[in-house]
This record gives sequence, structure tokens and C-alpha cells, in this order.
Amino acid sequence: MSELNQTGVHFAADYERHDTGPGHPESAHRYRVLRAALETLPVEIKRLATARRATVAEILLAHDHSYHDLVYRDTETLADFLRTGDTAICEHSYDVALEACGAMLTAIDTVMAGELGTVFCAVRPPGHHASATRGMGFCVFNHVAIGARYLQARHGLQRVAIIDWDVHHGNGTEEIFIEEPNVLYISLHEEHIYPYTGAAANRGRGAGLGMNLNIPLPRHSSGTLALAAWDAQVGPAMDAFKPEFVLVSAGFDARLNDPIGSLRWDDETFAELTRRCVSLARRWSCGRLVSVLEGGYEPAGLASAAIAHVLALGQ
Repeated sequence: MSELNQTGVHFAADYERHDTGPGHPESAHRYRVLRAALETLPVEIKRLATARRATVAEILLAHDHSYHDLVYRDTETLADFLRTGDTAICEHSYDVALEACGAMLTAIDTVMAGELGTVFCAVRPPGHHASATRGMGFCVFNHVAIGARYLQARHGLQRVAIIDWDVHHGNGTEEIFIEEPNVLYISLHEEHIYPYTGAAANRGRGAGLGMNLNIPLPRHSSGTLALAAWDAQVGPAMDAFKPEFVLVSAGFDARLNDPIGSLRWDDETFAELTRRCVSLARRWSCGRLVSVLEGGYEPAGLASAAIAHVLALGQ
């Protein structure tokens, strides 16, 4: 297998230290089931070991200093939730969030060095609801937003695309890049649910006008509709933008029977979305793609869909 086509995966038991409390959907148990499934992947998929923590300077690529300090203080004082809203935390959450972000940045470096073509980072807590100044939902630091800015600042890239498939709209990512002309943000999500953003009419603002593409999908729709929307909107937008790197916020809560959402995607939907992302990355980005885990709250379904995603990364 050539390096261009070789896939890597990162997962680690350390992410289970982020304790969200009894009955929380984004639980260590959910991750433990996923980790066990990822252990069964074929040896051709390279395992990336536990990586470094992100530095404060790297967190500040996408977040305000005051928000970073708030996360640190709330964790240090053993708060149950971030003061910015509804994000459950524990004494280890700050460290684990830095480890998650650092793993993604290591994956980016590995891909940029040509050692791998694609990497899936199975990390937690997730990130796409976190804005520059606020944690929301289950999210602390916005990994893909930091990754996009890191690609520009550390690796000198100009155009980065973020594709976000998750039952929920990535409002934090959208907010961070709403006026950014060099980051294309595309979100496929269920309409009219938390965080009640992501209208198709929101196309960006100022210099970023046209760089924001929201595709809200109706309740109970299958993957067929999502793939049709891809053909009509996502593919043409990516071809016009010509990204130098593709980041994916890979949520699996759009899968049928997930307790949080009402979409009915199957594993083949996630596999086909992945293949289409890989095809575009090969066309415009020298095959360079890193995906990061977001949602997915039915443990067995999460594991099954994530395996389909990883296997499709190398196809």
C-alpha cells in the first residue's frame, strides 16, 4: 500500500478519563465500546500511539485566551459543568481535551509529512459546538477549527475545507470561520434540533460570504437524501474551492437508532460519504485528510459506523 493510500487510526484509553457523569450520552462507556471495535481493525491500518498535548498557543489559534483560562479554572475547581453552558466536565477534562487536540495535530503533521494519507482520530470530548469564547453541548475545544488554523500557521496552507457530518450542526465551527475566505465549512445535519442553527440561508459573512454551506436534512430521512445533497451541493463547492487539505468532523449520531437524533443513515452511508471525501482529497489535496470523532451515542451503532468510515478511508 502506498503512503498516499495508507490509513491511520488513533484511539487511547486515556480519553475515558473525561467523566461526564451517570447517564450522560457522551460517556466513557460509549468510547470503550468504540475502542474495542477499533482494536479489531486489520494490521494494514497503522495505529498512531498516544500523542502529545496541544499547547496553550495552539488552543489560542481558535479560542480566546479568556475561554481557555475558564476551562482550566473550572476543571481545577472540580466544577461539574463549564460556566459557559451545558458542557459536563470533571477534574481530568482539561488535560484530556488537550490530549485530544494534540492527537489531531500530530495526525495532521503525519499526513503533511507524507507518512500517511488519511487518519481517523477517535478522541473525546468532541469539539464542533465550541466557539471561540464558549463551550456548548458536549464540546470543550474545537479540534477541527484549531486544526484548520494550525495547517495555515504551521504548514503554510492557504485553503482548508472542513466537512461536518453529524446529526447536529457545528455552530462553533461555523461561528469561528463565518468571515474567513480561506476556510470552506460544510455541514450536513438534521434540521430544527440542537443547537437550532445551521440554516441553509447562512452562507457566510463579509470576506467569508459563500464559504459556509449548510445542508439541513428533514427528520427520519435516510442517507439517500444526504448523498443526493452531496451531489448537488458539496461536490461542486469543493471543486470550486480546491482545498489543500480536508478535515472531517465525523459524527455518527445520524445513524439509525441513535438516541439523540432522528436521521436514519446506515453504515454504507458513512462509508460512501467517506469515499467521496477521499476522492476529493485526492483530486485537490494530494490525498491529505484527517477526520475527528464528534457525535454517536448508541455504542454498538457508533462502533459499526466508525469501522465503516475507517475502512473506507483507505479505499
